[in-house]
Order: sequence, then C-alpha cells, then structure tokens
Amino acid sequence: MPRRLVLALCACTLALPAFAACGGDGGASDDDAPSGTTATSAPGSTSNPGTSPALDGPASKYSVAIDDLGVNWITDIPFTFVLDIENYAPTRTFTSADEGRKLLNEWGYQSGYETGYSPEGRDTAVLNGAFYVRVESHLFKTETGAMAAMAYFESIIKSTGASPVSADAVGNESAAYTATFGTIGKSKVNAVYHHVIFRRGNLVTVVLTKGAEGFMKVEPARELALIADQKALGQKPAVEPTPTSNYTPAAGN
Repeated sequence: MPRRLVLALCACTLALPAFAACGGDGGASDDDAPSGTTATSAPGSTSNPGTSPALDGPASKYSVAIDDLGVNWITDIPFTFVLDIENYAPTRTFTSADEGRKLLNEWGYQSGYETGYSPEGRDTAVLNGAFYVRVESHLFKTETGAMAAMAYFESIIKSTGASPVSADAVGNESAAYTATFGTIGKSKVNAVYHHVIFRRGNLVTVVLTKGAEGFMKVEPARELALIADQKALGQKPAVEPTPTSNYTPAAGN
C-alpha cells in the first residue's frame, strides 16, 4: 500500500496508514473540542507562547530524538527522511508534484525531516500500553510562510474526518486531533491515533502517536510536541541527528 509522508501523518495514517504494518480496519471516535485548541498551558509547558524565533536549519535539529524517549525504543530507519522541495513535492501531501513545488516555493520551504520510533516488542508492547511515534518537522524562511503551511496541513487532517480533541497549547499556535482506525496487529483491539500539530516561529511540527484503545490519550503526543518546542526555544539542546538514511521517497508515496 502506498504511504504518504507524515503529513501524510496527518491524512494517510487515517485513510491509508503510514503504519501499514501496524493497522487494519476501523472507524473514528473521541471527545469533541473546538478546532485549533488553545487550552490553558499546564505545568511543564513551554513559556513565552508569544515568542516567535527565526530558526535556522536544518529542520531535523528540532525533531524528537530517540534519546528524548528513554529506553526501549527503536528508530524506524526506513521511515526516516531528510526532506527538500524536490523530494517532498511529489508526495501525496499534495495533489500533484507541480502543486507541491508551487506551494512549497510560495511558503519559502527551507528543509524538512521525518522520523519514527517503535517500542521494543512492537505490537505486543502496544497492547500493554506502549505506542508508535511519527514526527515531521518543516522549516520555512518566514513565520508567514509557516503560518500558511500549517493552515494547509491542518486542512488535510480535517479532511480525513479526524475529531478535534482538547490539548494544552504548544508553540505559538497548535491543534490536536484523534481517530480510531484499524486494529493493533492481528488483535481485535482498536488502534487509536492522536495528532498534535503546532507552529513555533518559522517551524511547523506534526507529532503522531498510535496506541491501543483503552490506553491512549492525547497527552503523550502533546508531551512529544513539547520536547520539539523546547528545542525551538533553546530550552533543550537542538542537535542535528546523525544521518540514518539518505533514501528519497518515491513520487506518489
């Protein structure tokens, strides 16, 4: 089954799962909340929500690293990409490669990065409360470009029928969504996805978690987004990761 890159995350993991090896069939559910949630920040959230830094590249510096997750995690090397206009535009995030190049150039796209992590034990661990993670980071020349990109990316999430869910704010603006789609492996336990998308200055980050119904809430996705935001704010070291793959995603994936 073709896979879309993570914003892609936003859409394809619901309609055409990027977690192709992890999913099955299903429907959608969870608590309703206004789109673009901006709940009061909880203890431990980033300070200065109005701070809009002009971040330099590469975008990978502001991703979530395996060291941020602790023990018992595996990097999904085949799903780790360094993105640029030429390899991101042909993906199914856009209706065509030409449209992708047009929009990315209009937004002033500088660099992007996608990665993912699986718990040791994979589906067996997930059935006991662990979860899968995907993170996509996009850096733009200006805050204005990042704002336009976030609006576009969020429109993709909404188009899948995912339900908005309340979550504490991250970055300058953020939104959270959830959907129930498929099952965990060959079990009969429903798979629950949570997206958190946020913008900090000229950076847009999307975090996706996939876990078992009965265990998963939006908080783990929000906490991972918080780590990325803290790197953007200089509250955590922003270190470019060691390359794990130079694979260029095929057009249409």
